[in-house]
Amino acid sequence: LIPSCEMEIESVVDFGTLVSNSKVYSEVIRISNLGTVPGMFKVEYQGQLPIHIFPNYGVVKPESFIIVKVDFCADKSRLVNEVAKVRLQGRPEMYLNIKAHVVDQIIELLNTSDERKLECIHFGSVFFETSKIEHAFLYNNSPQPINWVAVMLNDCVGEELGTNIRQTTDFALNNLTYLNKIKTIDITTVFSCVPNEGILLPYQKIVITFCFSPKLIVESKMNVDPSHRQDYAVFLRFETVRSRDGFSQDDISETVKSDQFQKVELALTGSGHPVLLHLNPGTIFKFSPCFMGEHSDVVCTIHNQSEFLPVTYSFPKTAHFKIEPNRGKINEGCIQTVTFSFIPHQVGAFKVKQALELIGPVADKNLQSTSMKPFYHITLNFKSLCKPFTKKVVMKANPGISPLVSNPTGQFVAKDLTKYKDFAPVAKLQSSRTHLHDYQSKNESMKGALMAFPNERAASVRPGERYEVFRTIFTKVPRYTYIDPDFEYTELEKIEKRVHQDYYSNYIKFLRQNRLQKEAARKCAHSNNAIDIAMLPASGLKSPILSQEEIKEECSSTECPITTKSIDMYQGTGIQGESDLKGLKSKPATPQEKHDCNIVLTPKQIHQVIIGPSILNFGNICVKSTNTHSLHIINMLPMHIWIQLNIDFEELQNTKIFSYVIPPTCSTHIPITLETSNTGKFWRSFSYTINNIPAGHILVTAQALPVKLELSSDEIELRPRGFLLKTCFWGTVRLYNHQNKSAQFGWQPVNSLKGIAFSIRPAKGIVEAYSSLECEITWHPGFTSPERGKFILHVIDGNILTLQCIANVIISLELIFIL
Repeated sequence: LIPSCEMEIESVVDFGTLVSNSKVYSEVIRISNLGTVPGMFKVEYQGQLPIHIFPNYGVVKPESFIIVKVDFCADKSRLVNEVAKVRLQGRPEMYLNIKAHVVDQIIELLNTSDERKLECIHFGSVFFETSKIEHAFLYNNSPQPINWVAVMLNDCVGEELGTNIRQTTDFALNNLTYLNKIKTIDITTVFSCVPNEGILLPYQKIVITFCFSPKLIVESKMNVDPSHRQDYAVFLRFETVRSRDGFSQDDISETVKSDQFQKVELALTGSGHPVLLHLNPGTIFKFSPCFMGEHSDVVCTIHNQSEFLPVTYSFPKTAHFKIEPNRGKINEGCIQTVTFSFIPHQVGAFKVKQALELIGPVADKNLQSTSMKPFYHITLNFKSLCKPFTKKVVMKANPGISPLVSNPTGQFVAKDLTKYKDFAPVAKLQSSRTHLHDYQSKNESMKGALMAFPNERAASVRPGERYEVFRTIFTKVPRYTYIDPDFEYTELEKIEKRVHQDYYSNYIKFLRQNRLQKEAARKCAHSNNAIDIAMLPASGLKSPILSQEEIKEECSSTECPITTKSIDMYQGTGIQGESDLKGLKSKPATPQEKHDCNIVLTPKQIHQVIIGPSILNFGNICVKSTNTHSLHIINMLPMHIWIQLNIDFEELQNTKIFSYVIPPTCSTHIPITLETSNTGKFWRSFSYTINNIPAGHILVTAQALPVKLELSSDEIELRPRGFLLKTCFWGTVRLYNHQNKSAQFGWQPVNSLKGIAFSIRPAKGIVEAYSSLECEITWHPGFTSPERGKFILHVIDGNILTLQCIANVIISLELIFIL
């Protein structure tokens, strides 16, 4: 058998479905040699798409294979079906089929009812301090997951913040105070979006909740009337988190067409209306005096003067007053009659503040649902008087011993005492303090003795305390107390009872001691400070009472979407300044840096770290030349971040550092160095992480060209420029280097049959990048000197040029003859 090579190659490279995000995707194929001798191969792609095959030629050893890498840049949506010519030694020419389906990364907002595209949400009319909620679907119509964030647009065309669109322009411009107030509105407190960041899986839909909560902006000196209607129209943008070229990218800027699908805008409109209730006869109601058991009524009419919204009212219960109906609904422009009744249950003068609560949908803390709660209060003042009346008490004779309650003489008792429940009275009075009818007894002590009533004999048969002594009320003789042995405490039970009492007694003393210590510490904290103004704490000073307009509820950062106003603020004054590259660290070192760099960032936080440009275009460069471009990094977060560049191809390995710790609210420029040894189109992309979280990628493009020089002219005519015959014929030609690498050259004269009569200097040299060099050509006249000559310019590792030289001898001789 004759030794031969047997070459094989995979015929199809299928990238599948890709997203047009300017990322370079790679696939590998194998070229195998099953023969016994080495075999050569060559792969050539002549299409116009960003496809790069490497290596495109080589030798495969016997019984082995070689890996060929096919790179494809998904720069825009298209259906790819390209072929590359493949030449394998010992086989006829064949083709490599390259397939891919590139789609746009589309993020869409859909209606929840019919899932059509949603462009605007109309909230309609809403009372101030109430809320209205709408829902929509956020849809990732692409085969790859995306990180998304909601951004509230500020100062855009068509925006309305709290203006009354029904007012005339002159009236609105005259109220400059109000115009200045609406400029300071934080729009995220009026419109909210939950969630406002997250991750969407391929073709996933999630529900987005939009909440409209208008706040009344009014001058304190003015009364609220229908002219205080506030209309809002804002725009909310949903966009993917990726590398960017600046702070904010609007539709006006020149962006890649595929980027337009990676964001979607939604218009939010709504109107806030004040509560307009008129009460007749007012808010102060005086009831006529009455006795207990009677009632006094006052009729009031409530008029809803609003033309757009009904109101639901409720009266909380108040002692001695009754309201009918105590709750209800008043439609637009309607009147409700309410009866206030004074029904006293005790004697005295009454001054009561009755609240009229208006109930409406108020957003919960999570801003995803509403609850019917009071949002507006009107205080009513009730004044009335309940007069007392006398009641005759019929007394009856009391022939026996004085009862527990009797008149001073003990002869009469009220009939009402029969209502009381009978009980066995127990002696609790100390008989040692009375000396009436004392029985003289020197042996028995009177200390701590309790007095026994004559009619409490029934209590003496009950088990009593062991150490209690009872004496009679008159003679103070020790009274006999019977203790039933069946119910008597044992010695162990008596000890347990005493321990139990001591435990709780000590516990109460301990709590009291702690309370006293805390009170003393608070007093010390109020009085013990660095500034002594000779005033005692809380000596009559009172804190000011804030009005409803001055009370602002702070919304957490997780609930509020970020705004373009807050992002642009960093562009002006938020960023502290340019950070020196030498002062940046490659890894976190201090405890604070380690803590910050270990924080898992949310998509909203990653969106506030700008890394760009998204495409590093080096343009036309020379092979084996060192080229540097800056990567701009802006950290708008109030903490350190750790950025790592995942560069795994050799063309960018000359970049010195691949990780940086960026200080808070700081910007810097990172140099990216490119050096390639292959000519042709260069497409590569590398990803980067922020705090070990994938955050995006950067596309690096370049057109690698060989070293090249250009001549100012490829033909030069030499004329006499002096009086000496040997040196008067000369001229110059200029070499141009328009590339970024110095070019080394050498001139080679072409020998003709008559010899060489032309010379050039310098004969060799170097032309620096983006510069030029002038060369001088001289003709040496003689009887056998040729009038034409040729030089070949050789550029090392570059191009080859030819220069034609012509000596104008006839004109020169005529000039000499005339002279």
